[in-house]
Amino acid sequence: MSLIPYDSHRMLDPFWNEMDRFIRRSKDELATDGLYRVDIEETQSKVLVTAEIPGIEKQEDLKITLDENRLMIQGEIRKVISDDESVARHSERYYGKFSRLLTLPAMVKTDGAHASYQKGLLKLSFLKDEHPAARNIEVDFH
Repeated sequence: MSLIPYDSHRMLDPFWNEMDRFIRRSKDELATDGLYRVDIEETQSKVLVTAEIPGIEKQEDLKITLDENRLMIQGEIRKVISDDESVARHSERYYGKFSRLLTLPAMVKTDGAHASYQKGLLKLSFLKDEHPAARNIEVDFH
């Protein structure tokens, strides 16, 4: 029988392996996973989606695509560049492109879909349907 030397730090190996995997993930993967929060609600006739996406200034910076029950939200948050020569000392806000694919709880109609963006909240409303078709959805931008 062979003996395995005692290593007091061996029990921490799974933790360090997980931390290493997390740190090695690319910036794009992190942005896609948890950039904004989403609520999906379902009523008898509708599916409602609310997403917190602060920082979008123009309608063309937000694209929503629906294909059957898969909802793709894509966009870009642009950094406003100030005229003075400031140097960032600490930054937690995200700037850049993002995308997120959500699976809706039911098939929805592409016609009659409504989307609005106001004060950082994207609100989407879809009527349920048996035979959906793919299309882009225009956003009412305030």
